[in-house]
Amino acid sequence: MVFAGERCFKLHRLMLLAIGLWPYQKSFIWRIQSVFFFSAYCSTLFSQLLIFVTMACNMDCTLKRFCYISITIGCIVSYYSFYFNSEIIKRALQHMQHDWKMFESSDAINIFEEYLFEAYIFVFTALIFVILVTTIFVLFECSPFILDVIAPLNKSRSRKLELDIELFIDEDQYFVLYLAQEILGSNVCIWSIITTGTFLATILKHLCATYKIASSLIQNTVTVYTLQLPVVQRIRFMHRNICLSVYIHNRTLEFCKDFLLSIDFWYFPLLLICVLSLSCLLLRLYNAVLQFNDFYDILMSCIFLLCYLSYMLLANFLGQSYTEHSVKILESTYNTLWYVAPLPIQRLFLIMQKSIKSHKMVLGGLFVASIEGFSTLITSALSYCTVMHAVHS
Repeated sequence: MVFAGERCFKLHRLMLLAIGLWPYQKSFIWRIQSVFFFSAYCSTLFSQLLIFVTMACNMDCTLKRFCYISITIGCIVSYYSFYFNSEIIKRALQHMQHDWKMFESSDAINIFEEYLFEAYIFVFTALIFVILVTTIFVLFECSPFILDVIAPLNKSRSRKLELDIELFIDEDQYFVLYLAQEILGSNVCIWSIITTGTFLATILKHLCATYKIASSLIQNTVTVYTLQLPVVQRIRFMHRNICLSVYIHNRTLEFCKDFLLSIDFWYFPLLLICVLSLSCLLLRLYNAVLQFNDFYDILMSCIFLLCYLSYMLLANFLGQSYTEHSVKILESTYNTLWYVAPLPIQRLFLIMQKSIKSHKMVLGGLFVASIEGFSTLITSALSYCTVMHAVHS
């Protein structure tokens, strides 16, 4: 059976290669991809910003445009957080592979298999979902052309894009160019956010697995079986288990701190963008439901709101899971039979009980990734939404 970590590794390799973020690819191809994606992001963002210069709109239109602009900026930040941190991505891949090789001939590999299989299923499901959503979106946007071929009318059907963009050419005459710009920009943004998000989820699941292995080693240190061993062999076995668990715990903790330090500069602004965008999206949905004259606008608002909440909930849930796993080794020191261990081992357990603390994922020194943090984000978004609604009224 193929190890789930290897399947995850291959899947992420294909996804990162597709958008030019794989740290081991050839420099020539990497430069071509970087130019292409930079051009796609710039053209998408500028074409959305230029519409404010060329066309006036009401409050509802402004909220809609700002939502899509915020999503584009968030995708750009997410993409370049990986692009400019290729070394930390490379170290993350090496860190995971080193852990797999360290335990390839022990029962700990089963823990990796369990956690990384969940990550693999999550990544695979996200890919299928994105492919279906993008296909439906493209078909819906191209529906006027498809219907003109299948069931032609005496006159052309009305054509309207969901994304408001400006290319300084006549939209009716060159509608295909507007459509191509919208489809290219939206697909690039969606694939970027999914690729980076699923890779971070896999890293967090791997870190949770290593913490689980460290806590399992502590639980198996003092058991009925180990207490029956000769004294010298018993102390040597217990000492080796404790040293190995502490080494794994510290190695995982140091890597997580290094990784967070590298991406903190990028992901804390992304967090603020998400909160403001979510506020505008909630106000847009509120106005659409209140007027109830455009079912498509309500549907799109609900879909984007669901995607926002799902992404934020999953990210904070993984952060909560990481925090809980980081403290499991401390719980294991209390739950094991440490009080009947030899005196030198008891001293090591007492030192661990006083020194080991939970590690929380903190962004910008302010936001803690947790379920409580998710509720804080929702509360903040609702507060901003209320303020904007009061100002508009």
